[in-house]
Amino acid sequence: MASLKELIFNKGGIGKSLSRQETVERINPLIREHIALNHQHDYVIRTIGDAEIAERLEQFQKIARVDVGKLAEVVFSAGGTAYSGVDMEPDDFNLGTDPAEMIHRLLEAERRFLQRVNDELKLNHQIRTKAVLNLVRQHSEERLRYLQEVARRYPKPATLATS
Repeated sequence: MASLKELIFNKGGIGKSLSRQETVERINPLIREHIALNHQHDYVIRTIGDAEIAERLEQFQKIARVDVGKLAEVVFSAGGTAYSGVDMEPDDFNLGTDPAEMIHRLLEAERRFLQRVNDELKLNHQIRTKAVLNLVRQHSEERLRYLQEVARRYPKPATLATS
């Protein structure tokens, strides 16, 4: 059983949290996944053929790019080098040509990313890192709600029904 001292200090985030190295090792893959997700959003913006959807996704992308920068700052402040995404090519993120297929693939990618952020928030990160992760989660939830709304207008293609 934990001592009263451990309960009090761990509750407020004062207790032992992830080391700086662990923070870098955990946040960099999240940055990588966020950049990949951003490329997927950009693909849909370029190819969906629906100006209203493209415009709304572009508004979300402005915030998402800032979120990547905030995550990178967490890595820098922990003494690490943040993942930059220079090895990714936008053309590597083809979500298909059918609008329904694109939306549903993007929706699934957003769900996976949000789950990853939620998993990270279960760990004992520094308070500032948790604050950034909570903000990233909030923005992902906003994108997810919008994508769910859009997906209702586009029935899931049979090719994606089993995936």
